[in-house]
Amino acid sequence: MRKAVAVSALALVFVTGCSSGAAEPDGLSASDPGPAAPSAAPAVAAAAQGSDEQTCSELLGTNGKGPLYRAIYLLKIGDGTSGFGGSAETARDLSEEIRGITGRAPQDMEAALEELASPMDAAIQRAENPNSAWNVNVETWKSAVAELLTRCAPYETATDSAASTSASPAVPAQVTADTTSAAYPGYPLIVDAASLDYRVAAWFSGRLIDGRVTALAPGLYAPYDPNVPDLSSYYSADRAVGDGVMKHIVFPGSGNAAIWSAVRPGSQEPR
Repeated sequence: MRKAVAVSALALVFVTGCSSGAAEPDGLSASDPGPAAPSAAPAVAAAAQGSDEQTCSELLGTNGKGPLYRAIYLLKIGDGTSGFGGSAETARDLSEEIRGITGRAPQDMEAALEELASPMDAAIQRAENPNSAWNVNVETWKSAVAELLTRCAPYETATDSAASTSASPAVPAQVTADTTSAAYPGYPLIVDAASLDYRVAAWFSGRLIDGRVTALAPGLYAPYDPNVPDLSSYYSADRAVGDGVMKHIVFPGSGNAAIWSAVRPGSQEPR
């Protein structure tokens, strides 16, 4: 029987990060088989792999509760350190879930999915052998997460519109650089990406010039460029990343790429 390791025993364990053949054509007799039919094995193998949409739907789940978001949440990253914020049983269940998705995923997603599961595997190993090394390369892991979030952004399931609308403040039909401060006092402003919701921070990983973003509205951001100090220039739907409801308030009719449900303002934003 598996024994679950108490959360307190593993939570925030911080250690230094390391790094079939085709049908016979007409006109061919049994004695004259003609050219050999191509093997159907590649087609069968391809059919066994899921599409991007199928894989991402499994990874994302709904309302930020899929295994991709849970994995991001449970890896605790500090100053040059990392650890898994959950029990060994949680790590084992999440690892098995990600491995199951990996077995059905497109081949070019497998490496990122394997890396996504690495902290869970390390936590299981530490639970079974407390003296084992913590072999999780945080930068490689963050790169894999950013890759998966970017690839899966078009398939993110939006929050129920009625519930989301009722939870949103009354604002003008469209918020621009000229009206945003009136609708949301204190915006726009420049903030550190590290202060953002973990999903948004992971998406921005490796994309920023100096680690900062422009907060356009609560939970909605664009990558900041120090060479472009005019914050009004960042109000463009194709740059905006963050909360899905807020993006559609600010940019009505915009697409669903790089948006998530219930993205709250970061710690450096107005309260």
